[in-house]
Amino acid sequence: MLETVKTRIRESISVKQHLLDDDEVIQRIADVADSIKHSLRSGGKVIFAGNGGSFADSIHLAAEFVSRFQKDRPALAAVALGANNSILTAVGNDYGYDRVFARELEGLAKAEDVFIAISTSGNSTNIIRAVECAKQMNIRTWCLTGAGGGELCDLAQCVCIPADNTARVQEGHILVGHIICELVEDARTAERD
Repeated sequence: MLETVKTRIRESISVKQHLLDDDEVIQRIADVADSIKHSLRSGGKVIFAGNGGSFADSIHLAAEFVSRFQKDRPALAAVALGANNSILTAVGNDYGYDRVFARELEGLAKAEDVFIAISTSGNSTNIIRAVECAKQMNIRTWCLTGAGGGELCDLAQCVCIPADNTARVQEGHILVGHIICELVEDARTAERD
């Protein structure tokens, strides 16, 4: 049992070390934060979407923007698609589960927004449909995926976590999400001072 604990910690450290050593990924993370800063300055918002654990990450990160991450500051506009159960079930029933995020995006998004799609595999059909919708609406789109990025990397710029294990990918996603929150929050705080 103790060896399993140590092994999982080592795996997590290894993924993060690979992130740290990849200058392209580091730059992409900074680019995501820059696009969010620009969006918020232009009256836009951050829109997140994901399934399962990635949905939980979407809600978590939207909350960090709206409430606060590490600093007291005015709320930043952010929303997680799928958080309204009535919309989710109505769209799922009327249009199919593949369209649940795309349909909500159609109703909520505008060109000034940034859409962040989270999928460990990069192959979730409803996330792919939402990214396609965002592209049609000219919304700046970023994807957080696992190694390889799946189909999403053919559609948008991706930050790929260098892991195939879902748990390790999700740990990487929340790390990247927190870094983005910190960069945006620091910039917005500096603009106010």
